[in-house]
Amino acid sequence: MHDGRTDDALTVRELVRQSDLGLDVLGGGTGLDRAVEAVYIGDLDDPTPWMVQGSLLLTTGPKLEAQPETGARLVHLLAAAGMVGVGVAITPHVSEIPGAMVAAAEEAGLPLLRVPPGTPFRRVTSYVFNALASRDMHRLRRSLALQQNLVEVLIAEKSVGGLVGRLGELLDVTAVLLDADGRELARSGEAARQGPGDGPRDRSGDALVRLAWSAYRRTVHEGLPRSVVHVRDRNVAFREVHLHGAVEQVLFGIPAHDGLISEFSDAALSFVQRLLEAELVTLQSAGLLRRRTRAGLLEMLLQGRGDAAELGERLRQHGIDPTEEWRVAAFEAVAPAPGPKPGQPAVQKVIALPDEALSAVDHLLEERLAPFLSCREGEQVLVLSPLGPPPDDLEAARRLVAEIAEAVCLRLHVPAVAVGLSEALAGLAAAPRAAGQARLALTHIETEEPGAARVVAFDELGGRYRLLESLPDELLEQLVRGVVGRLEATDERGGSDLAATLHCFLEHGCSTVETADRLYVHRNTLRKRLARIEEVTGVSLASTGGRVEAYLSARAADVLATRRR
Repeated sequence: MHDGRTDDALTVRELVRQSDLGLDVLGGGTGLDRAVEAVYIGDLDDPTPWMVQGSLLLTTGPKLEAQPETGARLVHLLAAAGMVGVGVAITPHVSEIPGAMVAAAEEAGLPLLRVPPGTPFRRVTSYVFNALASRDMHRLRRSLALQQNLVEVLIAEKSVGGLVGRLGELLDVTAVLLDADGRELARSGEAARQGPGDGPRDRSGDALVRLAWSAYRRTVHEGLPRSVVHVRDRNVAFREVHLHGAVEQVLFGIPAHDGLISEFSDAALSFVQRLLEAELVTLQSAGLLRRRTRAGLLEMLLQGRGDAAELGERLRQHGIDPTEEWRVAAFEAVAPAPGPKPGQPAVQKVIALPDEALSAVDHLLEERLAPFLSCREGEQVLVLSPLGPPPDDLEAARRLVAEIAEAVCLRLHVPAVAVGLSEALAGLAAAPRAAGQARLALTHIETEEPGAARVVAFDELGGRYRLLESLPDELLEQLVRGVVGRLEATDERGGSDLAATLHCFLEHGCSTVETADRLYVHRNTLRKRLARIEEVTGVSLASTGGRVEAYLSARAADVLATRRR
C-alpha cells in the first residue's frame, strides 16, 4: 500500500532491461520505476490531450533535429500530464536525439528512450499490451484470492475482528475499525491481540488512529469527496461503512510509512467495506429476530399464557433456567418536574423513553454476556435476567443495572434513568409478581441529578408491601374498595383530589405540615380535605386503626396498579 503500484506492474525499467527490444535510456533515469499503463504513438507537438495518465509516448520526432527546442517542450508537457516516458525512433527523421531534450528529461525525471532502427514501434506496443494483459489477469486472480480469503475469515471466525486482522496482514498496514463515535471496535496487528496483562499497547499507534479520526471528521465537516487523509507523513485510506444510509463504522488502513495507495489495496479496502455493510445488515436482521423472540416470550410469561413445558424449554434456549432464581428490572426515564418551590424536594415526572431504548438495553446486556429476556411496556423497558452471578447477590444485580442505566442515559441523551428491581424469584408463574415488584420499587425513586442512575430494589422496601404483594387480586380489591376506591369515585364525580391527598398524607407520616408543603396548599385547605376524606370513607385518620386501614388500602392500590399495567 506504500509504493503506488502493485508488484506485478510493468515498469519502464523492466521494459528497457527485460524486453530485448534494444531500448537505451538517455535521460530521466530517476523515473524508471514508474508503471506503464498504456502506449501512445504520435508525432503531435502536444499529444497529451489524447493520452491517459501513465502512458509511454512513441514518436518519430519529425521536428526534433530542425527545432531542438520542441523536444524539450514535449518532455515538460508529458511530465506535467503524468506520463511515464517518451521513446524516440532513430530514423527516418532523427539520427541523434538533441542534447536539449536529454537535459530536459534529466531535469523532469522523465525517462527518455532511444528506439533503435531495428525495433519497429509495433514490437514495443505488442510487448506492453501483452504485459498489461498478463498483469490484469494476475490482478484478477490476486483479487479473487484475497476476496475468498477475507470471506472465509468472516465465516470461520464470525467476527469483524478477524476480518480486520487479516486485512492488515494482507496489505501490510494497520487496519482499524471505529464506530460512528470514534470508539475502536477492532485493530489488526499485535495491538489488537493484547489483553490487560499483555503489556503496554503501542501508544504511537493510538495517536495515529486519533489523528486519522480527526482528519476524517474534518473531511466530513468540509464536505470533501475524499477516501484518503494525510496524517503526519502518511496517506491513510478510509472507507465509511453504511447501514440504511447512515454511517455506522469507519475503516482505516494506516501504512507503515509514506507512499501512495496502490490500486490493489484500494480495491481490497472497498471489498472489506462491502463485507462489513453486509455483516451489519445480517446482524441487524438477526438482532431484530432475537429481540422479537425475547419480547414475545417475556410478554407470554407476564400475561400467564402458554404451555409451561414449552415456555421452560424456550427460556433455556435463552440461557435462563426457570427452576433457578432470576430478577425483573424495570427501566424508566425520569426528569425533574417544573415548578418546585425553593427549599422543597424535587418532584420527578416520567418521560417517554426513545424508541431506541429497548435495543440499547439489549445491546448493553449482550456486551456483558448476560442471559435475559426483554420487552417494552408503555414507558418502561422490562428485563428478566439472573443478573448475577449469583442471582441472589443483590449488590451485583444493583451494580449491573446501574451501569446499564448510566450507559442508556449517555447513549439516548435522557435526563436520568430509574430502575426498579424485584427480589430474586424462581418459576414461570412468578414473572407477573416480579414485574409488579419492580414497578413498586420504581414508585419509590426520586432522581434529582441529570444523567444519574438510581436503583431501588423491592428487597429494600421493608415489610410494608411484602404481605400485600403475596395476596391475590380479589383480596387486594376488597382492601382498595374500603377507602381508596370510595375516594376515587368521589373524585370522578366532583373533580376533587381526595385520593392523591390521602396518598401524600400517608407518605409523609400523617404530618399536616409536610403534606401541605408538598401539595402546595394552605394547611386549612388540607384540614378541610382530610375532614372530607373521613366523611366519605367513614375512617378516622386521627386514630391508629383508621390510619392502618387507610394505609393498607393505599398500598393495596399500589400493588394492583403495578400488576395491571
